[in-house]
Amino acid sequence: MMVMDGEKHEGGRLRLWLAVVSGVLLGAGLLGSLVNVPSEVREGLFGASLTLVAAPVVYDAIRRLREQPFNEDLLMAIAAIGAAAIGTWEEGAAVLLLYNAAERIEDLTVDRVRNLAKRMAGLLPKRALLKKDGGEEEVSVESLNVGDVVIVKSGWRVPVDGRIVAGRSSIDQSIVTGESIPVEKSVGDRVLSGSLSIGGSIEVLVEKPYSESTVSRIVEMVLEAQERKARVERFIERFSRYYTPAMILLSSGIAMIPPLVFGQPYATWLYRALIVLVIACPSALVISTPVTVLMGLTRAMWSGILVKGGRYLEELAGVRAVVFDKTGTLTEGRLKVSRVIPLNGYREEDVLRLAAMAESRSSHPIANAIVERAGHVQRGTVEVTQFVDVPGKGLKVTLSDGSVVLVGKHSFLVEEGVDAGGQMVSQFLPSGVATVAVAVNGKIAGLIHVEDQVRSEARGVVKELHSQGIKSVMLTGDNPSTAREVSAELGIDEYYADLLPEDKVRLVDELRARYGSVAMVGDGVNDAPALAASNVGIAIGTAGNDVAIEAADVALMGSNLRSIPYLIKLGRKVSSKVRVNIALALSLKAIMIALGAVGLIPLWFAVIGDDGLTLLVIANALPLLRFRM
Repeated sequence: MMVMDGEKHEGGRLRLWLAVVSGVLLGAGLLGSLVNVPSEVREGLFGASLTLVAAPVVYDAIRRLREQPFNEDLLMAIAAIGAAAIGTWEEGAAVLLLYNAAERIEDLTVDRVRNLAKRMAGLLPKRALLKKDGGEEEVSVESLNVGDVVIVKSGWRVPVDGRIVAGRSSIDQSIVTGESIPVEKSVGDRVLSGSLSIGGSIEVLVEKPYSESTVSRIVEMVLEAQERKARVERFIERFSRYYTPAMILLSSGIAMIPPLVFGQPYATWLYRALIVLVIACPSALVISTPVTVLMGLTRAMWSGILVKGGRYLEELAGVRAVVFDKTGTLTEGRLKVSRVIPLNGYREEDVLRLAAMAESRSSHPIANAIVERAGHVQRGTVEVTQFVDVPGKGLKVTLSDGSVVLVGKHSFLVEEGVDAGGQMVSQFLPSGVATVAVAVNGKIAGLIHVEDQVRSEARGVVKELHSQGIKSVMLTGDNPSTAREVSAELGIDEYYADLLPEDKVRLVDELRARYGSVAMVGDGVNDAPALAASNVGIAIGTAGNDVAIEAADVALMGSNLRSIPYLIKLGRKVSSKVRVNIALALSLKAIMIALGAVGLIPLWFAVIGDDGLTLLVIANALPLLRFRM
């Protein structure tokens, strides 16, 4: 009863109709038994019913012999032939009808799960409003080319990945990143396919064709992920290759040994052998892992997490340490002004205004942070008339009112002969923080601290990992002082600083040797070697970043670190359900085989028990689709 996508669907309609006709004939035969229809007519109806329902099963069994000699269709075909051999036509027909019904329900259930990813792609619009020759033209999204400009009105979804060239809107990216809070975006910001524009109309420059846009690639990779099987799934497949022929041998022994050795009735033991053969059908066992893993992969995708295969969910269940890159992972990856310290009678806004005037001509990240923070400060009518950049030290500018402003390292101000505050100022020069000093006309005006801010959720994430029994480790190329402060702030168990990329790979190997299974969290690009060295490489904030998506085993489309403990919980839940399903299938089959071998259950009950077990396995996996963060 394994789902063989193309093959199953090709003959599915014919097999269904044959089963319907067979069911009508079986019903007519059973009704004839109640109204004393001649036995020849009844047997003819039962025989026709069994022949019709058995024909496609026997055909499929023979067709699959080359790729899988001992398949479930073969077992059911043998059961049908055996039923005919001992004259139980009606029971044989009922067995195969039940088999077909259960198989149909199973296929519909699994196909529904498989189609969830494709439904995500269905959210993309099929048409787009293209700006062309000063007007607008509605076109197919497949016809859009890189460089085209499309109009996305309020309430519309973005058809392809691109960049806003006009307009402003709140963008709901929940189907891509899993983050439900809309993000304000305007000219210059990137937007992803599938995102919903709320409260504004925007014009988007197409950067990728429809087939290469984010949602399309996510769907493609989720479908590909089904082929990357977990170790337990590969084990079950290998196990079933030996299990099925072993069950055929057992059934043959039950059918032949009692009659030949002990003189027991042949028909009785052949009937019991057929019961064992039906119960032994390995469908529940074989499907227990793939259907559970598939539901786990789908749940992850709904949460904005792209897991590239069942084996990575299995690895996540065994993770004992999570290794974080610092910059861009535990921190925002963007410098911000954290504190302004005015001195000598100057106000905070004065210090920011003077620093921003000097830094406005610089493209350095620290300069950008200061200019961004000072954006609301009124600059008045004073302008910069002369600008001197002293490389590696700071800036010296002259203003239109004749004032000379120095902005840079504290040591730079001292070299320039500024009264830099001495002992009073030294307390405001902490290690691990970039400090910009500002002086006016030879006198220090204030200090500005610029830092890469720790993510607001990072401490809670580390704490939750600890509650799951998982160690936290931080690797960074930053200086030891900064690493120590960030590590202490977040409660990180271990940290390593001043690292080159090759150092990170070496440390990941050492941590794997110590803890057994390690997950590495980074940006997926500059951390690619360390991600590859870990058991599971997790790239964060990868929506729209093709390189990052390709580099990692798991790609978090959003930038929320809370996805990390959730992902590990999901992996553990999937792994737990797989073990339960396998134990359930093996134990119940063993009990039913024992009962069937001694004749305590009939053939029809064996079919219901076996197919019911398959549906029970699927039902046990379904709650994964509701597993919440």
